[in-house]
Amino acid sequence: MNFFGTDGIRGTYGSTLKDSTAFLLGKSLALLGDCPIIVIARDTRLSGDALFTALAQGVYSGGGNVINLGVLPTNAVGHFVRKLGGDYGVMITASHNPPCDNGLKVFDRYGVKLCLSKQTAVSQMMSSLTGERAEEVRIYEPVFYAIDSIYCDDVLRAVDVRLNGVSVALDCCYGAAYRVAPLVFSEAGAQTVSYCNKSAGAKINVDCGATHPEFLAERMRENGCRLGFAFDGDADRLAVFEGTEQVANNRVFYAIAKYLHQQGKLRNSAVCGTVLTNGGVEQALKKIGVKLVRSAVGDANVFDKMAQMSLAFGGEESGHYLVTDYATGSDAVVNALLVCKIFTEKGSLLDYTAECVDKPCAGANIPITRANSKLSTDSCLAAAADRISALYPDCRIVLRRSGTENTVRAYLEGDSAAEALKEVVATFAQHDKP
Repeated sequence: MNFFGTDGIRGTYGSTLKDSTAFLLGKSLALLGDCPIIVIARDTRLSGDALFTALAQGVYSGGGNVINLGVLPTNAVGHFVRKLGGDYGVMITASHNPPCDNGLKVFDRYGVKLCLSKQTAVSQMMSSLTGERAEEVRIYEPVFYAIDSIYCDDVLRAVDVRLNGVSVALDCCYGAAYRVAPLVFSEAGAQTVSYCNKSAGAKINVDCGATHPEFLAERMRENGCRLGFAFDGDADRLAVFEGTEQVANNRVFYAIAKYLHQQGKLRNSAVCGTVLTNGGVEQALKKIGVKLVRSAVGDANVFDKMAQMSLAFGGEESGHYLVTDYATGSDAVVNALLVCKIFTEKGSLLDYTAECVDKPCAGANIPITRANSKLSTDSCLAAAADRISALYPDCRIVLRRSGTENTVRAYLEGDSAAEALKEVVATFAQHDKP
């Protein structure tokens, strides 16, 4: 049985994700090492404490040791695995999902999310242990002393930007960045206004954060800040505002790529996007001498492609950006600082990225039902994409099954994208009819 999806192990807490899963993962990681050190952090979800206890019980049961980072962004786990000499890292989070969900993102000793072969090894070990139960013992593992300040100092040392006189608004989403993001920007010298900056796991991602930028958009009309940043629950996604206008994620991606290229920091003059990266970004990059290569969706897939091609930057349209000079994963706090650095050196982000114009596109999330489930296999999705491409040859069509939700995600790009999307939706609707 494979326990891993697109981005770790994820599900609804108490239903498709239970404490027993965390226990099995912890014990499996411990048994796969030699008295290994497991570095653990979490976001603010109400279920995070119980999952941490079960995970730690599993680690100790298998002969390992735990370092508890407390509440920190996902990339902090990868960072501290390397810094503290850990063997594995686990982030307890369901990222941008609702508060009822939770998950387990697993990192190796290099601070990189587990590759497919390592996921398979862990899944096999977990399957062999199925049925084992944690003892009813509470784990009181103290949080690593002054960890927020240590991470803040490391982030500021990496990005090296001073923001004196720059007013910045932060939507911390009641999530993993609720303490550290305001600390980082304050220490960088910014005049900071923070929202949703407290631990309230029942509110995480609810009408706020990177997946609900309308919340910060309204605040930006009130606060007069020059820049605004919204994070998601585990602070790996980022939404960017300049004044009252949101900077589209594709333009943020382009801004970072353009800046790194001008700084001579893009290896091989190429960057990595995904199959969902808009063709307008590709055209704009080509004009400045940068090639766009594409990976499958998922930041782990982006990282794998970057590693294969020795690239320094990659990202996703969802707001994940990976700059390997700074991090081994997408860190929205780091990326927000980098965007500030571009702003202070180049001026308006909107002007800096004006030449990056999206091609027409359309998309939809189509629920997978019992009636249409046969259409959601990879082969059937490919066949459907080929058929619709023949009807709309100007369109680039991506149909894929979500790794985190029971849906098919459709993305279409081209002048006929809206019409072609109707055909996609109709294809699934026909199978839903009684």
